[in-house]
Amino acid sequence: MKVLKKILLGTGLLLGLFLLLALLLPGSYHVERSVVISRPSSYVYPHVANLHNWAAWNPWTASDPSVKNVISGPGHEIGSVWSWQGDAVGVGTLTIQELMPEQRIVSRLAFVEPQMFESDDMWTFEETAGGTKVTWINEGSLS
Repeated sequence: MKVLKKILLGTGLLLGLFLLLALLLPGSYHVERSVVISRPSSYVYPHVANLHNWAAWNPWTASDPSVKNVISGPGHEIGSVWSWQGDAVGVGTLTIQELMPEQRIVSRLAFVEPQMFESDDMWTFEETAGGTKVTWINEGSLS
């Protein structure tokens, strides 16, 4: 009986610790990465602003040889949608919401499978002495 009480107490303590940690975790996330490309923003921006160009440089797409990509709309205007379906990358969409030529791109990223998840995606382009500083930001809710 003492062993059973110890097991139950230990399990209860672990469960309580898990719940306490869950309460302390943030409700949102923010990921940001930057790189300087030795070209002007007029050269760099179209590679990101036009969804038809993504297959040439996007390593995430290349990670799944089974992926099928479909681009709806012209690909470089607000409302254009990149849809994908693949074994490793799942099913999802990226919809362009805002375009500020050579400055910023805002999109909505939505994963449908293997689980539902949405986030905001932003690219900024800043001229620097060495070229263009390109910053990618992805943020969303964890709840």
